Amino acid sequence: MKIAVLGGDKRMLFAARAFADEGHEVYVAGFDDLLSLCEICVCDEVKAVTNCDIAVLPVRPMKDGFLNAPFSKKNIKLDELLRQLGDKPIFTGFAEQIESHAVGKVYDYAAEEDFTLKNAELTAEGAVGILIRDYEGSVYDTDMLITGYGRIGKVLAQYLRAMGAKVTVAARKAADREKIAENGCIAVDYPNIAYEKYRVIINTVPALVVDRTAVERMRDDVFIIELASAPGGFGTQHIKERDLSFINASGLPGKTAPLAAGVIIKDTIMNILNRGSLG
Repeated sequence: MKIAVLGGDKRMLFAARAFADEGHEVYVAGFDDLLSLCEICVCDEVKAVTNCDIAVLPVRPMKDGFLNAPFSKKNIKLDELLRQLGDKPIFTGFAEQIESHAVGKVYDYAAEEDFTLKNAELTAEGAVGILIRDYEGSVYDTDMLITGYGRIGKVLAQYLRAMGAKVTVAARKAADREKIAENGCIAVDYPNIAYEKYRVIINTVPALVVDRTAVERMRDDVFIIELASAPGGFGTQHIKERDLSFINASGLPGKTAPLAAGVIIKDTIMNILNRGSLG
């Protein structure tokens, strides 16, 4: 199979290598400073889309109307790229960003259950790595708050609790709070959060759940990590006004574990293909 990997960060390069390791003919575009990648063809997007059978786009395919290609020196118009692909199958994350512009069928690999579970594990692992590297306190015996109890929140709570942290998890659903308590963490609803208590606060919710009032109640020495995609869960302007320690770690697997994240992308796409669900 001929596969075009178009744009994205380092995890897409590792995905390309993983495809090539399985014997596929791979074209990589959107990485202008990359001169060679072993047996993989590094080229411009025109050659890649012309020669491919399927196209693989980043987890977040679009940025301001252009292909999300941070390593490209030029802006690649996404609608033009999709036009050039014609009716060839497209694999991407957040498919809703491009479905209305694509001629070919769009498959959302980021919506696959296996992808989301493995990606959550990598994200949680990366968050722990940030804590160990950048937080000046210890994980052990530290009061920590996780906002959100989705896939990432669940894994992260387990990791931090295993390391001896005093973990509180905020969740809106009573059923989720019951599970949090069953798993040995403290459960709280958002209106009842005592923000002044926590030395570490980690958000996993891609919606504003921590407003200005909440930020004003935080400790001066709080350490804050944002794991969710835009718009994130914090009012970052309020955090800047207070000059609090804040790390925006959205898209974390691409930063801390790009090899593993790339293999997950490859595996997920191959699972879709092996199901015979194209068409």
